[in-house]
Amino acid sequence: MDGFTRIPQNRIFGELTALSALRFGTDEDSFQVSQQQFGVAAKYEPLYVYDPATDTLTNQQTGVVYSPINGTWTAEDGSTIQPGFMVTIGAYNYSRLFTDPALREPFILVFIWTVLFAALSVIITFSLGTLLAIVFDVPEMPFRRLLRSLLLIPYAIPAFVSVPVWVGLLNPEFGIVSQSIKAVTGGWAPAWFSDPFWAKIGILLIQLWLGMPYMFIIVTGALQSLPTDVYEAADLDGANPWHKFQSITLPLLLITVGPLLVASFAFNFNNFTVIQLYNNGGPPMIGTASPVGHTDILATYTYRIAFASGRGADQGYAAAITVIIFLILVVITFFQFRYTNMLEERGENV
Repeated sequence: MDGFTRIPQNRIFGELTALSALRFGTDEDSFQVSQQQFGVAAKYEPLYVYDPATDTLTNQQTGVVYSPINGTWTAEDGSTIQPGFMVTIGAYNYSRLFTDPALREPFILVFIWTVLFAALSVIITFSLGTLLAIVFDVPEMPFRRLLRSLLLIPYAIPAFVSVPVWVGLLNPEFGIVSQSIKAVTGGWAPAWFSDPFWAKIGILLIQLWLGMPYMFIIVTGALQSLPTDVYEAADLDGANPWHKFQSITLPLLLITVGPLLVASFAFNFNNFTVIQLYNNGGPPMIGTASPVGHTDILATYTYRIAFASGRGADQGYAAAITVIIFLILVVITFFQFRYTNMLEERGENV
């Protein structure tokens, strides 16, 4: 055609912007060059039409009407148009957390397990660490320094390495731990990853491995500072080893390591690494409105809602949970420090 030059095939992509701006026909019935099919011009209409009278969007292809609800255009069947738009919702996320049963019940279950996980992690690691520290506190024990050094190996290996190794050891088919249990029980082994109870036991087992060396170190140091005259007086009174541990050693240890136990509890309250690397918070809970697993703690639950949810990120709700976590830790820490002050007052009378 005179006055026009055909664009070579290898230059079409570079000219798409200019081509898409071309219009053919009248203003009321114009055609536009298609960006999806080369060499085609078509009449385009907006898929959604806004009605200012009703403040709604209508899909011209399906006829579905969308209304603005909490920053998202939402239809009666619950479908939405993404992305949404910015809107001020105030305390709506907090009210969702406490008033919506579908969200409140998973949160309560996760909160209970989080407290149990943090408390049990401190109890079992402190118990084993204290036992080993007392056992190795005998100067006459042969190879004492070597054995003490070997006990620190789990503390020297990062959790990012230790947890996947333990996951392999607990593997139901190939893990040495599961295979050993099967050899003893005649073929049965715990479902470390698919059963909620055994998944929690597996996590606590790994926590025992990771946290025991730390407790062993601090208790070993605390034992060196205990006064010997108190034990001499107990020997004169005829106290046996258990009575001396119960009435003297443990109270004095708690005075020294009490703040460290509080810090350990707060750390495990948000121990994201172990939970995520062990089983991604699984096994999953069935029938919950938000994505959550039986071994999720509040930190992993919040992360999943904010970033890893297949239903879309809900960062506002996740931020509300984060504030609640902070307030819970403040309250728990306050009462724990009050308890350690009571131990100090008791220690002054020992």
